[in-house]
Amino acid sequence: MLTRFIVGALLLSHGTRKDVRASILFDDARLVSFEGWSMRNVRPDEQSLSGILIAGLRRVEDKGFSRVLPGVTARESSIIEITEKHDKKYYYKGPGCTYGLSGDFLVVLAISQRDGMCEDGLRKDGFDAIRVGSRPVTPDQAAVLINNLVDRTAQPSRQ
Repeated sequence: MLTRFIVGALLLSHGTRKDVRASILFDDARLVSFEGWSMRNVRPDEQSLSGILIAGLRRVEDKGFSRVLPGVTARESSIIEITEKHDKKYYYKGPGCTYGLSGDFLVVLAISQRDGMCEDGLRKDGFDAIRVGSRPVTPDQAAVLINNLVDRTAQPSRQ
């Protein structure tokens, strides 16, 4: 599912989304980030993306911070460090509607109860619930739907 999330969040049939950073936080300690505006040599197949994630996690353990590929970095981090940089913060709640998303924002698509992250804690830290579609979807599907909603909001309507 992690590799499908990266593909859904960043890759288009003709390139990458230049305005998206997709990050995966492992155990609230290690972060692997893919920056669409500078990413190079990232292929959409599961085996390649899994290899990039594994290489990133190994480099964090060895060096603390490392460039894995152009536009792909790995470093030590925490959810608090990531979220404090954003004014507009959302977490994926489930079925329903999405209200207007624009500008710079952060969306947390999966909450791990094991790490102590919970809905109440996110709300206390300034997160709002975001909903996409009429049925629950997986985080990789939510990434695609959110990008589509933002794309539609950014384009002027045709009459």
